[in-house]
Amino acid sequence: MRDLGKTPAEWEQILIITMVCLGIGILIVDLFLPLGFVIWILYFVPLLMSVWLTYRYAPFITTVLIAGAIIIGSLNAGIIRNVPSDISNRAIFILMIIIVSLLVWEIRSNYVHLEAEVIERRKAQKNLEELTVSLEERIARRTRELSEVNKSLTEDIEKRRRVEQALGSANKKLSLLSQITRHDISNRIFALLAEIDLAKDLSADPQLRESLEHLERTSMSIQDQIGFTKDYQEIGTQAPGWYQIGVIAKSAAEQLDSHEVTVATGCDGLEIFADAMIGKVFYNLIQNALRHGEQVTRITFSCAGSGDDLIVSCEDNGIGIALKDKSHIFKKGFGKDSGLGLFLIREILSITGITIQETGEPGKGARFEMTVPKEMYRRTPERQ
Repeated sequence: MRDLGKTPAEWEQILIITMVCLGIGILIVDLFLPLGFVIWILYFVPLLMSVWLTYRYAPFITTVLIAGAIIIGSLNAGIIRNVPSDISNRAIFILMIIIVSLLVWEIRSNYVHLEAEVIERRKAQKNLEELTVSLEERIARRTRELSEVNKSLTEDIEKRRRVEQALGSANKKLSLLSQITRHDISNRIFALLAEIDLAKDLSADPQLRESLEHLERTSMSIQDQIGFTKDYQEIGTQAPGWYQIGVIAKSAAEQLDSHEVTVATGCDGLEIFADAMIGKVFYNLIQNALRHGEQVTRITFSCAGSGDDLIVSCEDNGIGIALKDKSHIFKKGFGKDSGLGLFLIREILSITGITIQETGEPGKGARFEMTVPKEMYRRTPERQ
C-alpha cells in the first residue's frame, strides 16, 4: 500500500480516503439491502486499516465513526425498507466492534514498537556492517604493516646473525692471539727472572745487586699485569650463577699461604648470584689484606641485612686504609703493586649489580662491604 503514495503523508491521506469511501459504501448497502451481519462485518475492513495510520488513537476514532454509521443504518432502516428496527442486533455488533478496536489498538501499539525495533535493528545492522568493513580494512592494513615489520626484523636478525658470527670468529682469533702472547711473554719473563736471580748470586757489587733487584720487581710487576689481562678477559665470558658465600670464601683462603692468619668464613646458608669469577673477588680481598695489612692476624667474612639488601663484609685487623686513599683504591693502577686487584674486584661484582666500598677505620683495619641487591641473593636451597 505504501506504493500508492510518493511520501508517507500522501500514503496516509490515500488510506484515510479509502477508509471513508468503504465506510460510506457499506452504510449505503446497509440502508437498502437487508443483509444484517453480513454487511456489518465489512466494517472490520476500515477498522483494520486504521492500524497503518500514524495517529495513536486512530482505531478508537474509527470505532466511533463505525458505531455512528451502524446507528444511522438502524434509524433509517425502518423508513427506507419498511422493516422494524434491529437495534438490539446492532448494539451487539457495536460491542463487538469496540472489542475488536481494542485488539486493533493493541496490535497497532505492538506494530509501532516492532517497527521501531526493526528500524533500530536495521540501523544497528548497518552500523555493524560499516564497522565490519572498517575493521576488515584496519586488519588488512595492520597485517600489511606487520608483514613489512616482520620482513624488516627478519632482515635485521639475519644481518645481526652474520655480524655475531663475524664478531665470534674475531673474538676467537683475538683470544687465541692473547693466549699465545701471554704464554710467550710469561715464558720470557720467567727466563728473565731466572737470569736475574743467577746474576744476583754471581754479583758482589752492591749497586749492581740493587739494580738487579729493581729489574726483578719490574719483571714481577709485568708478570702481574699479564695475569690481570687473563683474569679481565674471562669476566662475563660465562653466564652468572648462584654461589655459596661460605664455600667460595673458604676455597679462596685455602689457595693462599695464610697459616699465621685466621680466616673466618661465615655466611653459611646464603648464596649470591654472581659472575663465574666470584672466587677471584674473595681471593683478591684476602691477598690484599695479607699484603698490605702488615699486622693482620685475623680476616673475617660476615653477612648482615640492610633493608632489602645483603651486606657481605670482609674485615681484617691490620693497619687499615688512609682516608685520602679511600676514594681511589678501586681505580685502575692505584696501589703499591700492580694496582689492579681491587679494580678487578669491582668489575667482576658489577656484572650482576653488586657494589663494593671500603668502610674501615684507619689504624684499626680495613673493611670492605659488598652490597648485594635483594634479587641477587637467597637462602641455600635444601638438598633432597
